Amino acid sequence: MAIAIFAAGAALTLTALQSALDGVRRAEMRARAEDLAASRLAELDAGLVSVGDLRDAGDGEGDGDAARLDDDALSVSIEILPAPGAARGSALSLARATVRTRADAAAGSDGAVLAVAERVVRTKDGAP
Repeated sequence: MAIAIFAAGAALTLTALQSALDGVRRAEMRARAEDLAASRLAELDAGLVSVGDLRDAGDGEGDGDAARLDDDALSVSIEILPAPGAARGSALSLARATVRTRADAAAGSDGAVLAVAERVVRTKDGAP
């Protein structure tokens, strides 16, 4: 009887530990995704990546304003949109970075969204 109680307690403890470790991994991945989105937007804002580069590197979907910048397990899509309240032709645009888990090619779908960050950036050409 004592061995059965010990085995049940050990199984419950291992299950709880596994669940806690999975939660830590998810939290680390989400924090990493948020950092990656902020980093990509900072690169755009600092002029290290230009809006023209994003258009040239578009993934072929939508209006071509998205670029894929891959990390080992994450994919970042950057969209350049008109800034809310900005006049037409203004040098201000809204940059939105969406971080997803890498899509499984066999599944044929996009990965899960982990983080979305937005920032108003100054563009050189004045048009999104």
